[in-house]
Amino acid sequence: MIDAWNSLSPSYKLRMGIVVAAILAPWWLGPLRIKEKQKRPASPSEMELLPGLAAVPAALAAFAAETQRTLTALGFGRFAILKQRQGIVLLGIDDTGTVAAGLALPKPDGSIHSLVGFTTQLAGGAKIRTSNSPLPSIVPPSSGEDRLRLHTERDASRLYSLHKARVAGAVAAGKRVAALDVSDPIAYQRREEQSSIAQAVACGYWARRGEQLVLTWKGAFLSAWRMLPPWRQLAEQRDARLASRMARA
Repeated sequence: MIDAWNSLSPSYKLRMGIVVAAILAPWWLGPLRIKEKQKRPASPSEMELLPGLAAVPAALAAFAAETQRTLTALGFGRFAILKQRQGIVLLGIDDTGTVAAGLALPKPDGSIHSLVGFTTQLAGGAKIRTSNSPLPSIVPPSSGEDRLRLHTERDASRLYSLHKARVAGAVAAGKRVAALDVSDPIAYQRREEQSSIAQAVACGYWARRGEQLVLTWKGAFLSAWRMLPPWRQLAEQRDARLASRMARA
């Protein structure tokens, strides 16, 4: 093998090197780019409690109305709509203490980035989360957090059924549900964001720099690779298999 490589001309070796570098570019260039560009606030963002659906920005009104109708039919109530920057967070709670959150953010092309998620807290602080976020989280879950992302499941009713099945499994294993406190919606959302920020720093993916969080080299490489094949597809297939098993149970 070494003799064969040595027999190649310098120009051929150069061309081969360029081809290999181009093929592997997403694995080394991607982390460099996101480390330079990705920043996030080091504290929870400012929020405003909207008086109702009529106050939702026009681009997000249809999502908010449809999501609230669906969640109402599923038994959720005590809705609150928070405005954050250009986006909104719709919060609701059911009679078991599970919190539903619908998030929507307008994109430059006029479409919206949206997701629905359900969170149930267990005694002791552990949480079960089920969402249909289109994008995987670049930060690993905190200890005690059981996270499932089903990006192709856009039906909130089916997503909630899968979430309830996961909670039922935890209860059958001896866990106890502890109702989440959303009596102050802004305080609840700030706690959620603060927890996310703390985990991002604790796992070494992000570091504080003044009023911002910046990606560490560890965070840049691992978060970029989580978005690339085969790891992204493997994670999605794992979550889909789990959902399929629960649906058949």
